Amino acid sequence: MAKGSGIIERSLVSDDQIMEEENLVMDGIDISGRWNTMLKSRVHAQPKWEAWDTVRESFIGSSIDNCIQCGMCTAGCTVAHEISEFNPRQFIYWVRTGRRDELIKQADVIWRCVGCYICTNHCPKGVNTAEVIESIGQWLHHTVPDSMDPAYRANHDTYRHQLLTYGRLSLPRLQAEFLNRLSRRQELFTPEMRKTVWKMLRDGRGLRTLFIGRPRHWSRSRNVLAH
Repeated sequence: MAKGSGIIERSLVSDDQIMEEENLVMDGIDISGRWNTMLKSRVHAQPKWEAWDTVRESFIGSSIDNCIQCGMCTAGCTVAHEISEFNPRQFIYWVRTGRRDELIKQADVIWRCVGCYICTNHCPKGVNTAEVIESIGQWLHHTVPDSMDPAYRANHDTYRHQLLTYGRLSLPRLQAEFLNRLSRRQELFTPEMRKTVWKMLRDGRGLRTLFIGRPRHWSRSRNVLAH
């Protein structure tokens, strides 16, 4: 039997919070496994509020104070159904209760959000949950940058660099820079990739994509993204 299997909403409790003996007999009675499950105290005498302050003050995370912890965001989340550790309600709870250590444990998981905005549409209190999670992820990216999976970090940095540099997203550029950041440049020369490039060159998409210009007044827009 899995550790802590009898706990309601098991995904909200990490393994290191559970005290449970696999084999335990007391007064001749076997209370192994779930019968002796106990949780360590979750009272935090010294909460750390820097994540909450950062998210609240950001443009995209300012609606976090409206959250009533109803769980509608997690219930409709497309990622939560595939990855049990991904729980928007829990992430917001940790931010608002100053549980910095718990957030850092899930630093990589938070970046699995696919930006579908279902959570935002489900929220009855007007929390822009998708962007609040983005703001939390940004805080984690700056706080513990090495905790993010290299592929996710490369993806994040590539998108940001492409937008800041060109103001537009180009699939060939994204792919090339992403693989370059991961030292996987050889994948650009696979038979499948050569076939795709040749097809794009023949129909003209390749050149149009590579030489697409920047948006008008890009210098002013870039300053907004940069900050």
